[in-house]
Amino acid sequence: MRRRGEITVFLTMILVCVWALLCGLVESARTAGARCYLRQALDSSMDSLFGQYHRKLWESYRLLGLEYGTPGDLEGEFREFLAPYLEAQNWYPLEAGEISAVRLTALTDGDGACLEEQILAYMKYGLLSTTWDELKPDEAAELFRAVKEAGAVKEAAGVYKGHAREAVKLEKALEQLNDSLEKQRKLWETGAERLRGCDGGGFLSQAARLDTELGKVPGLVKAYEKKADGLDRKLKESRKEYESRTGDLSQTVRDGLEAEIRQYEAYTDRDGERRRQVEALDGLSQQNREYVRQVMEEARSVQEYIDSWEPDDEDEDDELDEEALWRPVRTRWNVYPALTLNVQFGIRDKETEGFLERVQELISGDLLALLLPEGETASEQRPDLTDAPSALCGYGKSGEAGGNSAAGLVDRLMIGEYALRYFDYYGRKPLKDGCCAYETEYLLFGHAGDRENLSSAASRLLAVREGLNLIHILSDPQKRGEAEALAVTIAGGTGLLPLVGVIKFFIMGVWALGEAVLDVRALFNGEKVPFLKTQDSWRLDLGGLVDMGKTGGNPGESSGLGQGDKGMDYKGYLRLLLFFSMGPETDFRMLDMIQSNLRAAQPGFRADHCAHAVEISAVVCGKHLFLTPGVWKAAAGGGEQRYEMTAAVTGGYGK
Repeated sequence: MRRRGEITVFLTMILVCVWALLCGLVESARTAGARCYLRQALDSSMDSLFGQYHRKLWESYRLLGLEYGTPGDLEGEFREFLAPYLEAQNWYPLEAGEISAVRLTALTDGDGACLEEQILAYMKYGLLSTTWDELKPDEAAELFRAVKEAGAVKEAAGVYKGHAREAVKLEKALEQLNDSLEKQRKLWETGAERLRGCDGGGFLSQAARLDTELGKVPGLVKAYEKKADGLDRKLKESRKEYESRTGDLSQTVRDGLEAEIRQYEAYTDRDGERRRQVEALDGLSQQNREYVRQVMEEARSVQEYIDSWEPDDEDEDDELDEEALWRPVRTRWNVYPALTLNVQFGIRDKETEGFLERVQELISGDLLALLLPEGETASEQRPDLTDAPSALCGYGKSGEAGGNSAAGLVDRLMIGEYALRYFDYYGRKPLKDGCCAYETEYLLFGHAGDRENLSSAASRLLAVREGLNLIHILSDPQKRGEAEALAVTIAGGTGLLPLVGVIKFFIMGVWALGEAVLDVRALFNGEKVPFLKTQDSWRLDLGGLVDMGKTGGNPGESSGLGQGDKGMDYKGYLRLLLFFSMGPETDFRMLDMIQSNLRAAQPGFRADHCAHAVEISAVVCGKHLFLTPGVWKAAAGGGEQRYEMTAAVTGGYGK
């Protein structure tokens, strides 16, 4: 019987096809599972890698950073965390290929953006215990405007106070000229007395001195003209600069400043009338000098005649009549046109004016000796700034931090609050050897030593308080009246009213500065000072201001210090300064302080070797389980069928 196998072969082929289809489907599903497994392995390895964050950095500053030596170290650690997943005996046999860190972001990258991101993420929860009792977010914009206005007022006042000193020098130039004219008048009078006594030698001596004094007049006139021209030129330049800053001023303050500035311009306008008379003295002095020389020549002739005269022996009545000989000289001398300065000028109360000048000079010396409580000295510590992040990243220049990198007012407030919470400042803790005591001050100014940073903080606070105090004076009619009364006393009621206005504004500026000295001194003493002054919170009267100049910094007894619980303390004003100073410089100075402090326990710590985020690319080789290379390929030594999978995973401490 002949047998046929078509059906069997057909069924076999069908079974092979079905089996191949099933294996392909299963392999496809397994491959998809392998990719999911790989993703899970990569994510878990990345989480494990970043779970090795620097513990001290977190405990001390609530910042997360993955410390590393080189990018290769991170790649090696990642491979170790990935290895258990690849070595597991499961349906996903995988082998690690090339692993590389394609993007590494350190805490120092992004111009401070990475640091700010972590600070803001933490402070969203860390602010739960903050009441914002001193600087509330809804008040930040108003404070920002007020401080900008105070800065503009302080700068304008500083410039015009300098012009006031120049005006005083101009008055002193007129005084020197007048002193010369007075000396000439006395020499002329003394010469007339010598002529009345027929003292020819004495007269010629006085006339010669008068001639010399007349020769000084052109130089004195030129010195006056130079000062007058300089003042006029500088006033015009200051006017342009002032007008460029008026946008930062409220209308009330602008009106008050404008009224005072116009006094300076009126002073130079009025000085034009005096200048015409002063300039005329140049030519008149030359004429008088010629007149004196002519009289001296006549006097010499008379004196020579007298000296050479000999009596006639035959005429017993022959006598020399010296009175008659000197009469023509005396007559001409008596009509000498003496020069006078017929203008109003000068400072009468030079002592008081000098005391006010001394108040201004106080801040040019050692500020900390002036402002710190008696018996207290500033720290002389210097932080370890070796390989400082600010220097490595191009922000190492010392000076006041500027710019605002944080997105909004609340962000800047939170970063500032973080700084005050985790960095020391003056008065927060007792001084300890070997550490930076004024860390927050370093964030603001970036000097290499504690003392320099505290001095800069004092100077900045002094400037802020001076501007705010001057705003109060400009808005207080009583204080402006008191300043004007003192200006009249100093000017001596000369009638040159614009000069009184100039001195008045000078007094107001010095008064604001004197009050600012007391304010900052109170802040360093742990007291509070109101942001905007009132009549009740003002402490320094004009008598105390003059005493401050006399004693070199100590006001009179009328100047109390206590402010009670009103206002902000030193920490509050630092919060205010930080609010306006947030920027890359501040961020990197934070990293400087963090690195310096952590090096006490770990000398080799570097902030720029702390990863904030990293992206790692991994190439993984897999093999098929349900697909074979085929009998003929296996026989030819084709081996297992392998494939590659490439995946990238990103990890970090940011969003």
